[in-house]
Amino acid sequence: MALRSLPRYFMLPPLFATAGNESVRVIDLSLKGARLELNAPLRVGSRQRLVIMTTEGVVDEQVTVLWSQIDDLSVDSGIDRYMAGVEFDGQPASAGELIDRLLACHNALPIEENRTADRYRISVAMTAVFGILQIGVQDLSIRGARITLPYFIRVGTVSPFAFQVDEAGGPVEILATVAWCLGSATSGFEAGLRIEGEEERLRAAIHRLCMRDEARIDLHSLRRKFDALRQSAREFAALVGEKTA
Repeated sequence: MALRSLPRYFMLPPLFATAGNESVRVIDLSLKGARLELNAPLRVGSRQRLVIMTTEGVVDEQVTVLWSQIDDLSVDSGIDRYMAGVEFDGQPASAGELIDRLLACHNALPIEENRTADRYRISVAMTAVFGILQIGVQDLSIRGARITLPYFIRVGTVSPFAFQVDEAGGPVEILATVAWCLGSATSGFEAGLRIEGEEERLRAAIHRLCMRDEARIDLHSLRRKFDALRQSAREFAALVGEKTA
């Protein structure tokens, strides 16, 4: 799911399900949760009953909505589409059993862990410190951040990157490396930070931001992933077809 620490699996094709009273499609699934496509938004932080009924198995579990936002505006049909990330209370055996059966019949595709980590756009102004510079945070992932700053900073610079989500979580201070820096003295600069070995701390911070509706997943990046996975699925299906022909 969105803030994954367990493997995820892309559904081939998406599974029909319900979340509360809403009909949804399950785009990917893990023992932690799922990503859903639906026609109405779900309230962030709300509790929903997620029911997935298939010939391969049934999942009937309570979930918490981590994020929910509009995906595509449909001019022709007049129906907006939304995507949402939901988290299971635990790691339900029913989800694991369903994933195993879908893998066995080639209706699920593992999402490789070396893919670029999901990025989350910061939707409320957030300041931080990089070295001695006060900066703005544009987006976060478990492996980096995009920041705004008043000066150019050399690629390869390593400095402490510090920010705070709330008092309960306390400050997050980690080392980050400048991967790129672009801009001008008149318009300001943006830089990409690379962060290694701090996945759990960043995952927890992003989780809190999402639950406060102060961070939203970058759907453009996510859509590119889905497109790549669909292409991989087509190639995989063709390969399986050749072997069984």
